[in-house]
Amino acid sequence: MHPWLAVFSVLLWLFAANTPAYAVVNSVAANPGTVTLPVNSTMPVNVGWQVSRTESDAATRAGPVTRQVSSPGAVLQIDGATVATVGGLLSQTSALTAGQSGTLTFNETLQVNVGLARRIADSPAGSVRIVRVFSDGQREEAGSLAVYAGGSGEEGLTVSRIDLTFEDASRTDVVGQRTELRAVADVSFRSSGVLQGEWRVIDPTASLGSGAGRVLQVVRQSLVSAGEGKVRVVSPLLPTERQGLYLLAFSVRDTSARMDIPILRYFVIDNSQPMPVADLPELVVDQPRDNALLDHDTTFAWQPVSNAHAYQVEIFARGGSVPLSGKLVPSADLSMALSNMTLDWLSSGTSYQWQLRAFDSEGRVIAISPRKPARTPDL
Repeated sequence: MHPWLAVFSVLLWLFAANTPAYAVVNSVAANPGTVTLPVNSTMPVNVGWQVSRTESDAATRAGPVTRQVSSPGAVLQIDGATVATVGGLLSQTSALTAGQSGTLTFNETLQVNVGLARRIADSPAGSVRIVRVFSDGQREEAGSLAVYAGGSGEEGLTVSRIDLTFEDASRTDVVGQRTELRAVADVSFRSSGVLQGEWRVIDPTASLGSGAGRVLQVVRQSLVSAGEGKVRVVSPLLPTERQGLYLLAFSVRDTSARMDIPILRYFVIDNSQPMPVADLPELVVDQPRDNALLDHDTTFAWQPVSNAHAYQVEIFARGGSVPLSGKLVPSADLSMALSNMTLDWLSSGTSYQWQLRAFDSEGRVIAISPRKPARTPDL
């Protein structure tokens, strides 16, 4: 054999003999991935950690490679910072042949005391996690589960009322294209738990009877109250690119209370060339009469306007220019009654003015009624 071939063979043997054995922890998953804890009591948390790993031993071995897979402890983290240790050492033996993959399951029961539960409740939703790091001596991998504050006692979160307005406190709005517009939902609730809600919109491209519309944003927020509580939820920017009528709702899930889901209506118009009010045709009103009482029995009715796509009633303080309340309906409706939420914005025993407007499919005002006087009944 040529001398350099002999040297090369020796080097190959030495390389194979000294090549380190590698193993890879591929992933760590918690089951369940989310847990909700009561605020004022201790509840055991049963978790199964599934650790997936692959043996990548480069050396030639007749049998499986045995490794110890372990995690020194489970920690509670808030916004990425460790605040407490809630679980101890977990360890198992894994035996895999080179190139083989397998999964180990570690089951444990964690204890979160009342003090930690209250701290979780005071933290932003989604910021609290229980984390474990597993290692097989070659590589580490972390897994976690999300932790939320839940109900205290047997009664969970109950949403009793949702008040929905735009940021300027109006109930209806007419805005120009590409105007920045947001809504706010004031949510009244009892007890504690996780508020699960969705901002949904039906835009001009959809039929007004098309159902739930599309989701703008999913909301998940921990709420805590020993009795009655209230929280304000702000919507994302609302779509205003396309002209026409929009319907907006904030709907909640997992509430035991029966309640009406409020709907906001807004109309997007092309306000680049507004038409003077004096040049608009008059929208003919059938009822109510002048100085009518504004209550649940008050009906607004009018004559149809050609090419109308929606109608809006607006209620003003006497002599005011900014509407205090109102309601927007599609053109198929030629009458309407004011809802409880619309009337809630009006004071008893007070004089107001109201008017009706008609919009076409492009969001232009095509007819308007004269302002008429009205008043609310005395208590």
